[in-house]
Amino acid sequence: MSWEAHRLTSKSPTEVYAVLGPHGCDDLIRQAWAACWREYPEETRTFKAVRQRFFEAFSRNLNIWKRIKKPSPEAFFADFIAHDPVEGHLRQAMVLSWMMMPRAGGRTFSDTVKIIQRLYERNLAAWDEDNATFTVGPGKKKKLNTKGTKKTKKKKKTVKRR
Repeated sequence: MSWEAHRLTSKSPTEVYAVLGPHGCDDLIRQAWAACWREYPEETRTFKAVRQRFFEAFSRNLNIWKRIKKPSPEAFFADFIAHDPVEGHLRQAMVLSWMMMPRAGGRTFSDTVKIIQRLYERNLAAWDEDNATFTVGPGKKKKLNTKGTKKTKKKKKTVKRR
């Protein structure tokens, strides 16, 4: 464990929150996205490929995280792929979410999965929107695949006449 990590593990959730702020986990997720983008050579980099790479890294790490029965530093970094910045940022975000949750009031480890999943979904939506903004144009939206969704028509109210 690095001295920086050791320094933070000795702090209370309130102190960790004060140091890293409410955006700490979100910032690490964004850094993982950026690392995915930068790891592709420019000639092979596509939005779809990077998005898929991030999905695979996120899913892999989330599945490992879901298997943890008892939170511990060893469990947090089980099956960790060393020297992979994407992996490192994702795991740091997961650990940080656990560390920042208040200990009083019954924090549960499964809540970290929900928090990280929500951060991923929020960033994914923002990434898709930003991609559309800079490839299609501001204010314009790409047509999304809406198969399987039905539009509901409003029924007109009929008034009975006497």
